[in-house]
Amino acid sequence: MLAGAVGDFTRSLVSTKPNHLWVRKLHFAGLTYLVKLYKRVLLVATGSGICVFLSFLLQKRQHHVDVYLIWVAKDIETNFGKEIVELVRNYPKEKVIVHDTGVCGRPNVGEMSVEGATTWNCEVVIVTSNPQGSKDVVRACKKAKIPAFGPIWDS
Repeated sequence: MLAGAVGDFTRSLVSTKPNHLWVRKLHFAGLTYLVKLYKRVLLVATGSGICVFLSFLLQKRQHHVDVYLIWVAKDIETNFGKEIVELVRNYPKEKVIVHDTGVCGRPNVGEMSVEGATTWNCEVVIVTSNPQGSKDVVRACKKAKIPAFGPIWDS
C-alpha cells in the first residue's frame, strides 16, 4: 500500500496505526477502467489521489487513449518524494498541470478541471479526491456539460 500522510485519513493511518485494514476480496471495475472507454481523458488528482493514476503515467501509450493530468497537492516533493515527482515530470509536459498548493495557494479544482477539459478537448474527466473535492469537480463539469466521474465513497 502506498499512502502519503498528507490528508486526514492517511495522516491518521500513520499517527494511529490500525491493527488491521479491511480490503475488498471482490474487486469491482474502478475509475481507471473508464479511461479506455474514451479517446481523450482528463485525470484530476488531489493529494495522494495521484497514486490511482500512476500506472497511466508509466505507460508509453494507452492504446488509443490520449490522457491528460491535473495534480493538485501540497508540498509535493516533500510529501510524495522525488520518485513520484519524477514519474509525473517524465510525462509529456504539454499534457500535465501540477499545482503545488504550498507554493501557489489553493485553487478552485472544479474550475481548473473544466478549463483543462476544454483546453485539451477531453471527452471526460475522471477525478480522485476527498469526498467534497470529488463532488466539486463533478458538479463543475456537469454544469459545463462535461461528463465526469469520481469515487462513490461507499465505504
